[in-house]
Amino acid sequence: MLTAQFAPADRYQRFADLAPFVREAIGIIAALTPAQRLDVEFLEREFIPTLGLNDELLREQPPELAPYFGRGLHLWQYPNQLAPYLAWLARNASGIASYMEIGCRWGGMFILVTEWLRTSGADLKTVIALDPIAPTPFISTYFDLLQQQGGIEPIYVQDFSTSPLVAAHVEQLKPDFVFIDGDHSLRGAMLDHLLVRSHARIIVHHDIHSQACPDTTLLWTALKQFEAPGFDTFEFTSQYPSVNGAFLGIGAMKRRSA
Repeated sequence: MLTAQFAPADRYQRFADLAPFVREAIGIIAALTPAQRLDVEFLEREFIPTLGLNDELLREQPPELAPYFGRGLHLWQYPNQLAPYLAWLARNASGIASYMEIGCRWGGMFILVTEWLRTSGADLKTVIALDPIAPTPFISTYFDLLQQQGGIEPIYVQDFSTSPLVAAHVEQLKPDFVFIDGDHSLRGAMLDHLLVRSHARIIVHHDIHSQACPDTTLLWTALKQFEAPGFDTFEFTSQYPSVNGAFLGIGAMKRRSA
């Protein structure tokens, strides 16, 4: 999700202090067995909370997860949505050579998905993080680690997805898998979809079942119909009874083979 152009200095420092956790998170992800990667209950109740959850807009967060708020990677996801999505992704990672995230914000989800792909059979060569803010401490730390390890080219684009620079990157790299979590207006999210649909084999939209994001929720409903001839769709929208309302939601589209 896109964040403000300038984050408060104290919050930025907080993420700088947490940056060493990035290496630990990589180790936690790598240590999972193939069976654990497909065990939705384990992923939801043990694995995802261990990585740490976001602590913003807590009225939209289930209070029973409070011990994990403001920790680790600060994942702005519901574990009961993210867990089945990760299991689905583990079964569909083969053949993915490039991953792009539009609206990477602090970078927690970008790190998780990239490492998830690497350890689930994808042959990643390039990963692209896009956001109008400068690379955060999480992103900087992670990119340093990727460069030290070699094998994957990390690219950070500090720009809006509507810029010619981003269009040039997409045209050149033709990403296989794109996660869209940037501009949440109807027009903005649609433009992001159109930006990558010619190349991507998997397109994932965030906030597809959220009363806080009516435009992206509406867009997903439309895309399921418009893209039905060429894509299969998968939804991860479970909610928590302890939360008053419906929020977040992950929608995946996978292109059918010709």
